[in-house]
Amino acid sequence: MKRLLLIRGAELALFALLATVPLLVANAYALALLTLLAIYGILLIGLDVTVGYLGQINLGHVAFLGLGAYAAGIGVTRFGLGMPSALAAATAVGLVLGSLLALPALRLEGPQFALATLSFTALSFTFLNEMEGLTGGAQGLSLTRPPLFGHDLSPQGFYWLCTVLLACVWMIMRNLLSSQWGRAIEALRDSPIATDAMGVGVYRHKVAAFALGSALGGLAGGLYAFNFQYLQPQSFVYDLMVILLMGVVLGGRKSLWGAFVGASIVVLLPNLLSNRLIFQAVSGLGLLMALVSGIRGLLRKTTRPFQALAPIVSMGLLVGGGLLVANTEDWRKGIFALMLFSVVVGLPEGLMGFAARFLVRLFRVAPAPLPAPSSLDEVLPSRPADGSTLLELIDLKRHFGGVKAVDGLSMTVRSGQIHGLIGPNGSGKSTVVNVISGLYPPSSGRMLLRGKPLPLGSLYRAARSGVARTFQNLQLFSELTAIENVLVALNGVYRSPLPLVLLGMARAEERHARADALALLELMGLKDQARTKAKDLTYGAQRFLEIARALARRPDLLILDEPAAGLAHPDVLQLIETIRRVHQRGISIILIEHHMDVVSELCTVVTVLDGGRVIAEGSPEDVKRHPKVVEAYLGQTDRDREAAAPDAPPLPA
Repeated sequence: MKRLLLIRGAELALFALLATVPLLVANAYALALLTLLAIYGILLIGLDVTVGYLGQINLGHVAFLGLGAYAAGIGVTRFGLGMPSALAAATAVGLVLGSLLALPALRLEGPQFALATLSFTALSFTFLNEMEGLTGGAQGLSLTRPPLFGHDLSPQGFYWLCTVLLACVWMIMRNLLSSQWGRAIEALRDSPIATDAMGVGVYRHKVAAFALGSALGGLAGGLYAFNFQYLQPQSFVYDLMVILLMGVVLGGRKSLWGAFVGASIVVLLPNLLSNRLIFQAVSGLGLLMALVSGIRGLLRKTTRPFQALAPIVSMGLLVGGGLLVANTEDWRKGIFALMLFSVVVGLPEGLMGFAARFLVRLFRVAPAPLPAPSSLDEVLPSRPADGSTLLELIDLKRHFGGVKAVDGLSMTVRSGQIHGLIGPNGSGKSTVVNVISGLYPPSSGRMLLRGKPLPLGSLYRAARSGVARTFQNLQLFSELTAIENVLVALNGVYRSPLPLVLLGMARAEERHARADALALLELMGLKDQARTKAKDLTYGAQRFLEIARALARRPDLLILDEPAAGLAHPDVLQLIETIRRVHQRGISIILIEHHMDVVSELCTVVTVLDGGRVIAEGSPEDVKRHPKVVEAYLGQTDRDREAAAPDAPPLPA
């Protein structure tokens, strides 16, 4: 309750304060700045979806601001639209064009994505500048703010409208980002492969997230047009994009409060720089924060010397420069550069990330209590292990150029069985798993799951068909907590349509999901670490978390790719017991493992591969003595060894 009151109380206090501003501020210029702050708040919330949650540098957001502004302006001047219709048109333009841009651009990563969005900004500027008959070109487009439902809005009235829309966007985005959709969007940044393998669908979530952020850019553009009532293409160029990115980074990514603080910096700081006293106060506060953060990090050995000292030096330069230069406004770009450098190096989570940690300690805010775990029978109901054919591979091949990684493999996995898949390094085990799970399409052959063709070359569709897997090299969502990792993959719980999620009407469903996720963590012995970020767990705990996440899919077939790799002996024993408990619930398992003691303890049938082909199949004891298996692992058979050294002892079983 204390946590809820503090968080929701702070939001209510913020919007109550914003709502009373017109009653307290008579200065028209100050009111215009605060109106722009509300507009930029909406704009930066949309930009943070791409930059913060998807982890992509988006240089096209300013284009959606401009296109939304012109859509609203043209709608009013040429088609006589009212304000609600014009704002809806601006939002729709952002949504549609954002979706169209996302389809090709989001197939790219890193610098290529940034260049694609920068090209879109350049193309949008050229379009707005050259289409003089529609946009007015370089001469600009003048418009009159239309009435709202028959009432002309004064500057105070329009400010209240922008504040109400900011509050609505804040509420909707808070509900969305704390839901299954928000976790899925954040998971994309850490491991797109694992996200697809959990049945989430990387591409569609990326496109949806980018389109949503672009729609908010269009909405902000419509408000921008009605605020200034004059538009020029030159207003929506690269310089403004850099300032917007700076606002997101300075305020703090993945945070609604960070977007608001960033908007405040972008709007208010340039106007405050002309006041030497205010500038010195701001730079002095920045130096104090850098000192506190840097010294604490050095003492706790959580910060490298450069990361601690660079922000102190940068903010010290600002303090000293404020005493030496005659007009601080002339040095605006240099001041922004120093501030941005200080935050990126010293406070990578932004100002609100630093403030949030400080406030949590100050008020001793405890995290929200977790629900009681669901019954394991409810989360993983027992299934009949009737021994029927579950997975059938028929003459499966996968070639990489001239390399035959899998060459004519035929294998049957039966319901309720733990089927071992072993072989020396390079034998094709991982390739088989990658083909079954959809990471690679087969070159030829057939795969049947319960008699139906298994989707080819799609992790997402294979996961939806009932195949879940872990990875030889861990693919966790490192920035999410243990329980959030499981929630991303949880299947069969989330049924509420998106509109109800946006309105915050799916909380009961969310509590049920958390209880189910806790039951799976409890099965893995991780219940007490549910709120620990995946990157902060021990290696052994990370291995168990990946199994819990795969089980959240409630799969027909669970593939464990070397789960014991790198585990200490006590963890190996725990792993064996955990897999037994999972198997007792009727879940069929393919186990790839180099630890033969693990295979012998768990598997009823073992298939041995060498060179992409089956060389032996049977019980663990039988395959260990098979001459071809001995030859594959040791390079010679018993007969060869006895011929070379007749007095040597026989190979151990």
